Amino acid sequence: MMKLRITPIVAEDLKKIREYIAEDDEQMAIKTIQEIYSQIENMQIFPYIGADLSKRVSFRTNYKYVISGNYIVLYKVVNEYVEIYRVLNRYQDITKML
Repeated sequence: MMKLRITPIVAEDLKKIREYIAEDDEQMAIKTIQEIYSQIENMQIFPYIGADLSKRVSFRTNYKYVISGNYIVLYKVVNEYVEIYRVLNRYQDITKML
């Protein structure tokens, strides 16, 4: 299993996601965050499971992504680490977030 690095902005992303969903449904907010964490744990075990982001955007990048419900987890595999960079709504313009 690879080591995990999570950027500080990911904590903010997850907090905003939880708060947004909790406005309507607290239980759904908890479930969504749990599913995202489960996906991140899965990426630690299978780091190359995600798709190449360069196939989804108009520029070359070494980011990968996995989809968890309505959210995209952006990450890179660097040496022995899976580095989580952002968790974004899949309908956002990803290029503005990088």
